Parts: sequence; structure tokens; C-alpha cells
Amino acid sequence: MWLPATILVVVIGLIVAATFAVQGSWWAEEDPAASADQKAPDGSSMLTDAGFDYVNVEGIVRVRIGEGALPADQLGMRADGEKSAQFRGPVRAVVAGGEDVYVVDDVAALTAVAQGGALASVTVAVDNPGTWADAVGSIRGLASTFGWDQTQIAALDEGLAAFNRDGSGDRFTAVIGPSDGGARVTGTLVFDRASGVTPVTLTFEPGA
Repeated sequence: MWLPATILVVVIGLIVAATFAVQGSWWAEEDPAASADQKAPDGSSMLTDAGFDYVNVEGIVRVRIGEGALPADQLGMRADGEKSAQFRGPVRAVVAGGEDVYVVDDVAALTAVAQGGALASVTVAVDNPGTWADAVGSIRGLASTFGWDQTQIAALDEGLAAFNRDGSGDRFTAVIGPSDGGARVTGTLVFDRASGVTPVTLTFEPGA
């Protein structure tokens, strides 16, 4: 499309101005320091838009749940509320529960739930969901890390087979766990009949 020269000059000027604005912004810094509204005093990620902005830059989201965790209000949440984030790219989640620390790579999204002023659960979604076989493989690979029962994992395929034989419903949900430890960890697989795509989520709750 042809544009008059005066309009082109204005457009080019706006692009140049935007470029300088980004170059001079916090986002353009190679290793920007976290501000008080991005990282909590104990090093946990603030569960706020500002906190998740920093996660997107650093590539790591840090959460402590259960014993030793900060109250919900010190993480930027209401006493009873929920906060979710879809990250700009896959990040690493580091979740501390008691004396245990769990590391999950390729996390695409996170949902935190607070109840009674405390963090009640943190759920992370694994990036790039694949087929049912891919999802089961991921769960099997994480079993030793989280201490999941191999008997439960072995029964996953039979559960899906029963769902397919029945022929009703659009989705089949399978749950593994929860495990015991500093955090109770539950794995959830949701198989979509139409596409075959099976997202995997991991939910961390305070341990016993």
C-alpha cells in the first residue's frame, strides 16, 4: 500500500521512538535486579503481575509452600484468592516444601491458590503438551523425583482404554499421587478425545 511521504516520516519516527524506549527500559537490561514488588524477602517470586514479569526475564519461578512459607499477603495475594500466569516462554519452577526442593523444567503456566492467609496450592503446567504416550512418559520420568506409586502409573493405559471403550465424554482425566514429603505432589493428565493432546499439570500442596 502506498503512503504519502509525510505519513511515512511519522511512522518511521514512531518506530525509532519505540526502539529507544525499549532499549532504555528495564526489559532491555541483561540482568535486571528484582524490585520489592517482584521478589519477596525470602527470595520467593511475588505472585503478582510484576513478579511474573521478573520470572519472564530471569526464566525461574521460585515458590515455597507449607512450613516456612511466607503468608499470602507478603506474596502479593489476598488471604483467599487465586493468581495465574501464562509465561512468555518455558521457565524453570523451583518449589520448596519443608526440607525438600523440587525442580520442574519447561513450565508454561502457573496457578497459585491462597486459603486462610496461606498458600494452599501451586499448580504448574508443562509446556508443549503432546500425545497420551508423551504424557505418560513424562509422569514416569518424574516418578522417582516425587515418589509416585508405580502401580498407579502402570494402570494409566488401562484407564484410557476403558474410556475409549465406553465412547462417552470428550476428555479423560487421570491423577497420580499425591506423594508424601515436604510437599504433596499430584500429577494430572487430561486426554482430549478429538485431538489426542494430553496436557500435564503438577500440583504442589503443603506436606504433612
